[in-house]
Amino acid sequence: KKSESDDANAAIEKRSGAASNKIAASELNYFLTPHDLKRLEQYGRNLCDHHLVTDILPSVARLYFTGRIGPEVRLSSLQAALLCGIGLQHKTVDSLTSELALPSNQVLAMFNKGIRKISLALHGIVEENERATMLGGDAMRKAEKKAAKMKNVTQKTLEEDAEEGAQAAMATLKGQSLPYDVAHDDDIMQYSIRGTDQDWSKALKGKDVDGGTVQIMSMEEKRPGKRRVNDEDIQREMDGASTPKSSSKKHKKSKSTGKKKQRAE
Repeated sequence: KKSESDDANAAIEKRSGAASNKIAASELNYFLTPHDLKRLEQYGRNLCDHHLVTDILPSVARLYFTGRIGPEVRLSSLQAALLCGIGLQHKTVDSLTSELALPSNQVLAMFNKGIRKISLALHGIVEENERATMLGGDAMRKAEKKAAKMKNVTQKTLEEDAEEGAQAAMATLKGQSLPYDVAHDDDIMQYSIRGTDQDWSKALKGKDVDGGTVQIMSMEEKRPGKRRVNDEDIQREMDGASTPKSSSKKHKKSKSTGKKKQRAE
């Protein structure tokens, strides 16, 4: 023997011709947004008033009465009448209370139970779609292996890039000399690192330089025909420059005295 809800659903299918296919989650977004589904859930859990969901009841009613929510959702005759009156006929709860000759609290309680059924069914459609898109089985294991291989890949990549950059920079410096403007700029060259690779290898041999400093003796290359000017050279140049001037003055003085003697004679 069929129940009243089965008779009501059979009558709905008879009037519509045939039951429609169950709506998909992608199509559901055209009727109800995630925020709308959240409002239905809150009303079904008695967390808000029915006025909060009044604007989306027409869409909910159309989905139910066209069979798009699924055959597993069955509302009683009273619940279906309330959904039809509020959602499709745009009647108020007070008018339906007078028409059905029922107390308003009983009408709202039955209506709340019906909306809760529909809300659970709609959330089930969304959850089913999410489960279908999630990875599972072999695909999940492959993704986990790939993620394990990529662990700490950022840190290793930065270290490798830094090492490659340092090697490229050293190769560039060894392959070509410094530009003329840089090599003859005293302000820049005072910060240059002295010493050859052999000097640095010798200085760093057997030493732990983490957090410390290492110095090597600056060995100037000896160039033939050139040497540094010291204080003795400067003094010698000063003495040599002053000597000819004094002798020339004495020579001029001797000439002038000779001329004076000739004139006296």
